[in-house]
Amino acid sequence: MLFCFLLYPFLIKFPGFTPFFIFFFVLMTWLTFFFYPSLYGQATDHPSGASAPEIVFEESLPRLDPSSPPQFIPGKGLFLGEITEKEMGIQIEAAVEKEIAPLYFGESQVYRVSWEKTSEQSGLKEGFAYSTSFIDAKDSEKLNVGQRVLVKSKQEGSEATYEGKIFFIDKELIPVIGKAELILQITDPKQRLQAGDWINFETSLGLVATWVTVPESAVLYTASGCFSYLFLGHGRYLRKPIEVAFVSQGIAAIKKGIEKGQEVVTHGAKQLWLLELSLSQSGGPSTY
Repeated sequence: MLFCFLLYPFLIKFPGFTPFFIFFFVLMTWLTFFFYPSLYGQATDHPSGASAPEIVFEESLPRLDPSSPPQFIPGKGLFLGEITEKEMGIQIEAAVEKEIAPLYFGESQVYRVSWEKTSEQSGLKEGFAYSTSFIDAKDSEKLNVGQRVLVKSKQEGSEATYEGKIFFIDKELIPVIGKAELILQITDPKQRLQAGDWINFETSLGLVATWVTVPESAVLYTASGCFSYLFLGHGRYLRKPIEVAFVSQGIAAIKKGIEKGQEVVTHGAKQLWLLELSLSQSGGPSTY
């Protein structure tokens, strides 16, 4: 283009090269240079024969005000205004790490009361009641003699709690019936437990370990698997598949899908799931 301006004093001397024609020629040269630089030998960063990378415009997220109706964008999640969040009673909580172990729950029957006389050879002691139950062979491998046990018994319309421990694990019957006998020793100084009473007990099953945990209410159990709703801020909720290792006393140990510190919906997850189903089928915004 600079070359054309340099030629201007010479071109004006030739008949037919009017100022208008020269201006038009320079303008077309400039436009060609601007839109097609490769015609003027401009180097490109792409190898010969390679096309320029395609520019992909990311879908913008919806802007919400307090009264915005719920919206669902596949792959992005649910978007709720503040009013809808309050109406649904959404509550969130951050995932935390805890040292926990799965619990074993069982039922056992008292066969010896705490006031019975005992002999030193039996190993039994006065002041303790003893109960028996049969457990799966696999579970018996995760329990240990001496392990603490919490015992509960319903008596006279109320529930009484006792402390106890695993007294003995008899594995001789495993080859025959596939189960082991579990004997519990229960502290009963007030002599409340009677022979034949059924009690419920719980104890840890396996070693205590550190897990990322969330309240069990944050876990959705569906035919497609387990899910939780992550709260991503600004009214955005994303349903994510998770793997639950076990649940212990209302706490879910997460094997995969949720990281420490991520916020999950602990109240209202089921309502979010139903809302997502409704919006995904209707294909548009909806009011809750």
